[in-house]
Amino acid sequence: MTTLTPILPTYIDSTMISCFRSCPRKFYNEFILGLRPPGLSIDLHAGGAFAHCLEVVRREVFVNGRSLADALLRANAAFEIYWGDFVIPEHKKTTKRPDRVWAAVESYFATYTPHTDHIQPYMVDGKPTLEFTFAIPLEPAIGPSKTPKYYGRPNSFEEGINDEAVRAQLNWPLHPTTGDPFMFAGRFDMLGEYLGMPIVCDDKTQGTGIYSGWTEKWDLRGQFIGYTWAAKQLGIEADSCAVRGVGILINSIAHAEAIKPYSDDLRARWLEQLRRDLWRITTMWHEGYFDYNFAESCTDYGSCIFSTACQSNDPDPWLKNMEVRRWNPTKSDPVAA
Repeated sequence: MTTLTPILPTYIDSTMISCFRSCPRKFYNEFILGLRPPGLSIDLHAGGAFAHCLEVVRREVFVNGRSLADALLRANAAFEIYWGDFVIPEHKKTTKRPDRVWAAVESYFATYTPHTDHIQPYMVDGKPTLEFTFAIPLEPAIGPSKTPKYYGRPNSFEEGINDEAVRAQLNWPLHPTTGDPFMFAGRFDMLGEYLGMPIVCDDKTQGTGIYSGWTEKWDLRGQFIGYTWAAKQLGIEADSCAVRGVGILINSIAHAEAIKPYSDDLRARWLEQLRRDLWRITTMWHEGYFDYNFAESCTDYGSCIFSTACQSNDPDPWLKNMEVRRWNPTKSDPVAA
């Protein structure tokens, strides 16, 4: 049986904060207890394999100077190693099987041929910035407000802080266990160059076609707003994100691209919301209680993996049947062992 050990991560990423906003209790189970159903997620594993192959091809073409055909041969070998002995459960209905995921890689580079792609890798010191990973401390020096406000409620973690002016400067909460700033972390597929400017590039695989409204779904996507904010914190003036959708179907591969600009005002709004959410997380941590949603998030995408535990008078036995695989947002497969 699994031991339930609460560990509040020092990092936060878009997946974690989106989960917290939908249901704090699910956030607690998934990211503080680190619980997941037995076995790896086919969506995460297939997405990781796809992203890994894209990186291999781009590295072989842009760093090692190989032809696309040679790069694909090496990517195929890397794909076989990455996929390994992963077996898709028989009950899982998915098009993301190894032959179709590899077909998506070949189709991707037939659609976006590396040297003629309108988005090229962003070069730094003569090297392309592939698989961009970041971890940025969230502290008052990079806060969004000139007159920060204090959103936490009086609690034990404020002991020794009596001066209101000092408390007002605690723009971002510190991690309650380490005393250090939280880190906003993440990873996107490539930093590109588009129309002479840097642009964040991220690819999305899905087991469906590209549906009406697919482009608009990214207009307020915190994941991509956060990526551009992170790039700017690192001195890269990337205001936009190129989102490429890859629909993995049984008999075909569908492609779509959306170029989404995000304004400084929207980034500031996103950052302020992140700050408020981190105060809520630290407050719930000290209270020892994470709220339930009891609404749509319990049934989104079928059913929440924790719904049985939430209905039980004694949830621990249900939770202890799960595996502990803690989320690492800097990896292409964030829950791989």
